[in-house]
Amino acid sequence: MNENFIADLNEFFCKHYTNYDFICSMPSYESVTISMILKNRNRIEEGEYAANEMRKLSYQPHPDVVLAEIKERYVDNSFTFSVRVAPLKQRVKALLRFKLLTGGLLTKIIAKYGEDPASLWQKLGVSEEVWKNVLKSYYIPEKVLLFKVFLLLGMRKEDCSVLLKACGEYYNFEDARDVVVRYLMEYRIFNPEMIGAAFDEFRLRRIL
Repeated sequence: MNENFIADLNEFFCKHYTNYDFICSMPSYESVTISMILKNRNRIEEGEYAANEMRKLSYQPHPDVVLAEIKERYVDNSFTFSVRVAPLKQRVKALLRFKLLTGGLLTKIIAKYGEDPASLWQKLGVSEEVWKNVLKSYYIPEKVLLFKVFLLLGMRKEDCSVLLKACGEYYNFEDARDVVVRYLMEYRIFNPEMIGAAFDEFRLRRIL
């Protein structure tokens, strides 16, 4: 495993994690002012940017210490089901064989990566019946199921964005899992061992 992998992940996490209420509750957290961030830059033009940035770990005097405390205290309680029932309008369209619904997009994009969409359920931890209804657009995949598909197939960022938008999902950087997955996608890290190590590092339930 790449020796710099976890260090790179830590740096990315410090720059992107935005759960300020959790960050500032750490014993080693220190208050950071806008002046400390801007220094010689234009305070009027960049003040709003700095107000958001100063809440992040990357601007802490000792970010590694605060990050270690976050890892020790973080509890992964972001449970969701794998799918949700599609709205009635979409289910009606699915019955009428509209192709550009969530299931059609998923089928098309999965096939781009050389996988058989119909049999992918075996690798995703969902039943065949549930997956059939996903591909029919009767069910909409929740974010964790989408993340599984992204990581299993090594999807490109643009395809991930299309599927997230179609399913009404987005990366929430107040959630450590979302930050970790975004790192893996950004740097195209799809080795199962490294994915597992990334999740373990932040005490997250593995999704693969």
